[in-house]
Amino acid sequence: PFDAVLLDAPCSATGTIRRHPDIPWTKSEADIRSLAALQSRLLDHAAGLVRPGGRLVYCVCSLEPEEGEEQIGAFLA
Repeated sequence: PFDAVLLDAPCSATGTIRRHPDIPWTKSEADIRSLAALQSRLLDHAAGLVRPGGRLVYCVCSLEPEEGEEQIGAFLA
């Protein structure tokens, strides 16, 4: 086990719209659902790599709640 794990998860990148203004037209709801499912699996796996009392850092560049707040809420539940 590791003291800390950083999970920079693949995401829809909606937080980069300023640099990539085409994102709203290239990402669909299905893409976000698929990415959220992948992120959930990655979080579960990463949690198994952290020692008790260790730190797991989850980061995405998405503004979508399914990939942020809702993802973490489901993980903590």
